[in-house]
Amino acid sequence: MTSQGNGFGSLIDRLGGGVVALARLCSIVPFVYLFVYVGGAFLIPKSLGPTWVWIQRGVVSAAIVCLLVLFFQHPRPERRPAGLTHAMAISFMLVLPAIVTSYWVGVIGAFVTPLLVIGSAIWERARRA
Repeated sequence: MTSQGNGFGSLIDRLGGGVVALARLCSIVPFVYLFVYVGGAFLIPKSLGPTWVWIQRGVVSAAIVCLLVLFFQHPRPERRPAGLTHAMAISFMLVLPAIVTSYWVGVIGAFVTPLLVIGSAIWERARRA
């Protein structure tokens, strides 16, 4: 069987590979899952409503924790793989899925990684100057 570049590995490569792809997926998956969440809310029974909300909150929480772990594994901007800084900096978009489910811990947590990334960049520039 020949590889035609249509599989999961090809997707990971297009997202930057390795930790960069993981960071991008941590920002993309909760945002895309938001549409599944809203669409599914009309299809599920009312008794499963709280479970449905907590699933979305869990997806957002997992993404935030994953991004924080990636930041602590690569705290210095000059030592990060190419594209990782950008992928972690745009993680503020996790605010929208957190707001939709009224997950205020997620709203605050969504800003932590981008602020850490910005702070580390400022610290590095000030250190070099």
